[in-house]
Amino acid sequence: MNKNWKGWEVEVEKITTEEDMKEACIWTLNDHPEKTTMTLQQIYKCLHSPARTQWFKIRMKNIPTSVSVHLVRHNIGGTLHYVKTNRPDRGSKSTVSDRNTPVNHMIWCNAEELINIAHKRLCFKSEGPTIDVMRLIVGEIANVDPDLYPHLVPMCVYLQRCPELRTCGFFQEMVE
Repeated sequence: MNKNWKGWEVEVEKITTEEDMKEACIWTLNDHPEKTTMTLQQIYKCLHSPARTQWFKIRMKNIPTSVSVHLVRHNIGGTLHYVKTNRPDRGSKSTVSDRNTPVNHMIWCNAEELINIAHKRLCFKSEGPTIDVMRLIVGEIANVDPDLYPHLVPMCVYLQRCPELRTCGFFQEMVE
C-alpha cells in the first residue's frame, strides 16, 4: 500500500497473469497455436488486444472527491468504478460535502485503460491532487507489474508532442 503525507492510500492488486495474455495470443495464431513468444513487455509496447487481459483492482482511500470525479470519467473497456457515497441518507457523517471531502474509490480496469488514464491524469494540465493520486497508483503498479510501469506516462511523452490546445510547456522543456 502506498500512502502519502495527506493520508491518501492507494493499493493495487493484479488480478490476471502473463499466462492469461499468452492464452489470448495463442487463440489468435494460425501457424503454431500451441505456443507464443509474446511477453507482457511486448504486448504493452504495441498495445495489441491481449493487453486487455491484464486486469487490476485499484483501491484508494481518503482521496478528495474532486480526484474521484476526475477518475470516474475513465470508463472504456469495461472499467468499473465503485465510489463511497457522500449522501447523508446513506450513512455519510458529513451534512455538507465539497470537492475536498474524502471518499474511498475502487477501480477495476485493464492495462490498456490504465495506460489511457495515466496519459490524461499525469498531464500537468490535470489538477495537482489528481496527478498526485495517479503517481501513487503508478508507484503501486511498479510493484505488481513492472512491465506496465514504463508505459504509464503523460500523453506528451507517449506521443512525443503535446496534444493540448494550451500546453503547459513540460514537453518543450523536456526536449530542450
